[in-house]
Amino acid sequence: MIERGKNEMKLLITGGAGYIGSVITNLALQQGYQVKVVDTLWFKKDIPLIHLNNPSYQFIKGDICDKNIAEKIIKDVDFIINAAAVVGDPASKKFPDLTYKTNYEACVNLAELAKKNKVKGFIFFSTCSNYGISNGLANEDTDLNPLSVYAKAKVKSEEYLMNKIDGLDWLICRFSTVYGSSPRMRFDLTVNDFTMNAYMKKYLDIFLPYSHRPYIHVYDLAKVIIELLKNFEKAKNNVFNIGFNGENYQKIQIANIVKENIPDTKIEIVKTGSDLRDYQVDFSKLQRFISIKNRYTINDGVKEVLEILKNKIITDPYKDYYYDTLPDIGGNKSE
Repeated sequence: MIERGKNEMKLLITGGAGYIGSVITNLALQQGYQVKVVDTLWFKKDIPLIHLNNPSYQFIKGDICDKNIAEKIIKDVDFIINAAAVVGDPASKKFPDLTYKTNYEACVNLAELAKKNKVKGFIFFSTCSNYGISNGLANEDTDLNPLSVYAKAKVKSEEYLMNKIDGLDWLICRFSTVYGSSPRMRFDLTVNDFTMNAYMKKYLDIFLPYSHRPYIHVYDLAKVIIELLKNFEKAKNNVFNIGFNGENYQKIQIANIVKENIPDTKIEIVKTGSDLRDYQVDFSKLQRFISIKNRYTINDGVKEVLEILKNKIITDPYKDYYYDTLPDIGGNKSE
């Protein structure tokens, strides 16, 4: 357990205005940490306004691929939470060079700077998509089979941290597919996407309906990261699947949960699609290091997205900035 007073602990969160990063930022500030965020603000530009009057918060608009920016932001921080990335198969296909540069090269540079500046720990956000297609439950020792440019770049960064850097303590966190509300909302994630389209169109089309994937609410994910941070000395230099046992679902199961909430939804199975991933994941190792239970279920996430739409908190969920496939990307994005 880290003994230093938490109100003195300084965190750098790259991509801290993104879908996941902004929720972790909120929770870290609530826990009393000093938080420095760097983000390119590719999508929602106003996220930093939530915290700018908080003396424990500092925002820097910048790209971690810029080595001058990286050297600037690394100063006087205790831990780095590296959430900045080009995320997902569509964006990585469209911008393969940028994906490699952001998800691998910038990560390596940041880790080397962290070592040089004697940062206490480096928390790297990876993905369970690294398993690609698996037989049975994949644990942290299961052979990786990355199918996308996104996952392949994440695997390279994992290999670098595990095998090629000495003198820096790290954590590798392979995330389940995330869902739920965030200040930087996304509607291109399975649960959010299915719910939004069922509400807006009363229609879902599903490719490979019986393929599996693990899921986690974005708030539960943020809680896990903060708990790992608190227990860093115990957990350091380990790979963790981030999620909860019992939360692996088939796509058709997600669709049926959505239909229970929106009964007039029509579900159609389609024969063509590009996403071939099919994996179930074991999260027992995480529970051996931290004792934490999920607060939210898929049904909670569906109801949450429905509330956003029914109450017109978001009136046009088809706007570009709710998706991670913008046509004019010019820097690293926030995960």
